[in-house]
Amino acid sequence: MSISLTSSGQNTGKLAARVLIGAVLGILTGLVIGDYSAYLGFLGKAYVQLLAMCVYPYLVASLLHGLGKMDSPTAKLMLKRGWFIFVLAWVIILAAMMLLSLVFPKPLAPVSIVNDTANRNVDFVSIFVPGNIFSDISKNYIPAVVVFTLLYGVAMQKTSRKDTLLDIMETVKNASLVIWNWVVLIAPLGVFALFANVAGTMMMTEIEGLLLYVIVFLVGSALFTFWILPVLITSLVPLKYRELMKELEGAFVLALVTTLSVAALPIITQAIEKFLTDRNIRDERMKDVVGTNISLAYPFAQLGNLGVLLFIYFCGFFYKIDFSFTQKLLLPPLTMISTIGTPSAAVNAINFLSAVFKVPPGTEDLYAATTIFTRYGQVALSVMGFVFTALLSTFSFYGLLKFRPVKFFTPLAGGIIVLLGFTLVLRALSPGLFLERNLPYLQYRLPRELTESVNAVIYRPGQPRPPSVYDSATHYRLDHIRRTGFLQVGYNPGIIPFCYFNKFGELVGYDVENMYHLARDLNLKLQFIPFEWATMEDDLVNHEFDIAIGGIFVTNERLQTLPATRPYFQSPLALLARGIIARELTTREKVLGNTKYRVGIFTSPVLIRISNLLFPDNPKVLLENYYELASRKDIDFVIWTYEQSRAYALSHPGFTAVIPTNFGSPLLIAYFMPPDALPLVRYMDYWLQIKDTEGTTALLKKRWMEGVQTRSNDHRWCLIRDVFHWVNN
Repeated sequence: MSISLTSSGQNTGKLAARVLIGAVLGILTGLVIGDYSAYLGFLGKAYVQLLAMCVYPYLVASLLHGLGKMDSPTAKLMLKRGWFIFVLAWVIILAAMMLLSLVFPKPLAPVSIVNDTANRNVDFVSIFVPGNIFSDISKNYIPAVVVFTLLYGVAMQKTSRKDTLLDIMETVKNASLVIWNWVVLIAPLGVFALFANVAGTMMMTEIEGLLLYVIVFLVGSALFTFWILPVLITSLVPLKYRELMKELEGAFVLALVTTLSVAALPIITQAIEKFLTDRNIRDERMKDVVGTNISLAYPFAQLGNLGVLLFIYFCGFFYKIDFSFTQKLLLPPLTMISTIGTPSAAVNAINFLSAVFKVPPGTEDLYAATTIFTRYGQVALSVMGFVFTALLSTFSFYGLLKFRPVKFFTPLAGGIIVLLGFTLVLRALSPGLFLERNLPYLQYRLPRELTESVNAVIYRPGQPRPPSVYDSATHYRLDHIRRTGFLQVGYNPGIIPFCYFNKFGELVGYDVENMYHLARDLNLKLQFIPFEWATMEDDLVNHEFDIAIGGIFVTNERLQTLPATRPYFQSPLALLARGIIARELTTREKVLGNTKYRVGIFTSPVLIRISNLLFPDNPKVLLENYYELASRKDIDFVIWTYEQSRAYALSHPGFTAVIPTNFGSPLLIAYFMPPDALPLVRYMDYWLQIKDTEGTTALLKKRWMEGVQTRSNDHRWCLIRDVFHWVNN
């Protein structure tokens, strides 16, 4: 029995046309109704899940049926004539990603150097060696599932009385294809919902700073999908390029509009069987050979996943990480191993590789932001990977594969020349076009839905302060603050990422956003009042404001005078150093044993005391604020917290945050209040605990400490709001 997705090439063409119409209508709908199209998201999600529902049953049933039905000589012949095809595909794409990575300039200096000996390992044994197959499926460990089915499939070749099980497996496989046929009937509707949601809600700001990687990956994947790999296929087997691509048209359209590579498998299966039939291959084993190769191609030929290698190289450019020679050698094989499986394996690979290569936290969120665009290149390349491996392995099994060096290496060399030319041109343009975007913290903004909900006035340094609303009779009871209607917050404006002015002139940062949340919860107006570090404690004693923010360190001296909340953050002590000397500061002995370095000291009593204690004999230079450091060539490094140093280094090329080994205890950070504000302190402690529980604190840390910005509620342009003015919000 044979079930195919479409009965003819004509039906495939009709399907492609209907799906494309659905996609176009979805885009138009998104442009008309804007972010209201998010309400259609559930239709697209349901369609995607229905397509994905059959992946495991189809995969397991195809492998068990195909291998179990074969005799051992046939299986060995398949292995002998097919394994090198997969290796060839991996080598070609990994080499291409390494070549494309030359686009990214070498960083002037690494953002951070952390001598962290902690070893965050990934459990490769569980990923690749099956134990509990149901647990492996629930954890999406496709390599383990494939190994399980391969072992059982080969073992079934040695057993008798297996016909009933084989019939069941064939029934499951065919049933999966029947369900795919049903789901495809609603493909235009599902694709319409998917594209309407993307077109109506996608913001270009979500891709700022990532444009270079997106362009490189999309161009590279397009070249390999529609030129290099299909030409290599036609150089090895008796097929014409036009014949090949015509049969695969429906597979690419369906996979691209659904962004699911698995959607192409039935059409690819049908195409390979047709190619064999047209060449008079009518072997009774044909369907099993094709089905087995397709089932192996799905987990092992997700070539689009290998774009993870290019992304990690991009992270080196984006985060200013200078990978060592050993790391560069390990990166390709680890990428290949960690990306085996489904398209979602790419996200798991990002988590794994970012841990192994010490890429900063939040890398997986950065990768997720790029997939708005790159998933189309990823899906297309994976579909061609299925075709490349399954088709060539099948043709090799039947002796139809012929290696002709000139015909094979000519398109390969041509592709390399084109990629190299593209790489060199884009690298020459990248500093002017993209490098400015690599200053993330100066571009970060508070969420608009938050700032619009709070009435806030920001007094800038140099402006007269507003009058204090302090009433000595009430001793900072919360009812007094609510009665006045004001929450007065003291801030120092040079403390990235806690409190600073961005390039738009807006006061932003972790503490600033937290104060907006506090004012909204208490229904208060906000007043931000600037202070100098040297007078902060006196300002609080004199009740110039209610709360002091700005990454304020907890010290015994301060606690003897002022009450503070529980520490809401702690950070290792670090050095913010010029990149040319950063690697000379990796241990406590190296740092303290060299008195030639000039140490910058910010006018913070805590940092002055720590600097004098650690570097009594080094030349010292006082700095009024952090912005002076970039222009002070006479300063080698300053002492700061790691998060603040890293944020500064991300925004100022040429600086590196260094945590020397055994350098000292972490610094605690809290909010400080006037001496008689104990009721407010207790309330703040409870409020901070609530924010921890509800997830606000985690969101703030991700946004400001890890540098992963999430979308504000800026409305997506649309006709009904911005042209016809039918809606106002």
